[in-house]
Amino acid sequence: MKKVSATDRVSITLIRKILQGEIAKRAQKMSDAIFGDPDVFDGTLPMTVDVLALIIATFLSTQGAYAVGGSLRRSAFITAKKALYAAVLKFAPYVDGIANGNAVILALCTLPLLSQEPNYAALISAGGIVQRITAVQGAFVRQIVTNCASFGEKLGYTVIVSEGVPLPAGFALTSNGTVISPAGNRIFVNSFGARKKTFSDLLPKTEYFVYYVLTFGTVVGTASAPVSIVTSA
Repeated sequence: MKKVSATDRVSITLIRKILQGEIAKRAQKMSDAIFGDPDVFDGTLPMTVDVLALIIATFLSTQGAYAVGGSLRRSAFITAKKALYAAVLKFAPYVDGIANGNAVILALCTLPLLSQEPNYAALISAGGIVQRITAVQGAFVRQIVTNCASFGEKLGYTVIVSEGVPLPAGFALTSNGTVISPAGNRIFVNSFGARKKTFSDLLPKTEYFVYYVLTFGTVVGTASAPVSIVTSA
């Protein structure tokens, strides 16, 4: 009986996250697996084995040239790297069409799968928080810009800025974005866009406490430890 998953397929996200130092090996492994088993991987493939081999070889040669030749060789290397990642990505819909959820075929292709992506909801619920939070003066007076390290793909990064004092006991952020705070100080919340946030028109020479909260769907994480910054005059 086929082992079938209604949702599992090749992960585009994880292909893009394959390290630069590993992508040639992973591409060659995929090539050996797919072109070496025509009984399973039949039909019209995205490219021939020779074309893929040439893309891999070009990446490796330009990588070596860049390591020796420096910035003058960078452009050719970047072009070859983009071509290699694009080539591997072309095999994702092909494999998905052949496998149609068959776990055995998905495993045979050697590409990373959706089922191998991190369970962000579980990680956040377990207390996962962002790292390396920064808060710096913005381009204008009384403006601050915040940022943090990436926790993962397709996550929400809500930033809470508390004016004058840290967030009080009893503070809460609900899944619909409602802020609950027993204190009377001003609190700013920005859940739009990426990790980097900008807060303007703040009070002069005032200390602000910056917190990050991860969200994934309706899952709301724990507020990080605060980073403080004093605004300009």
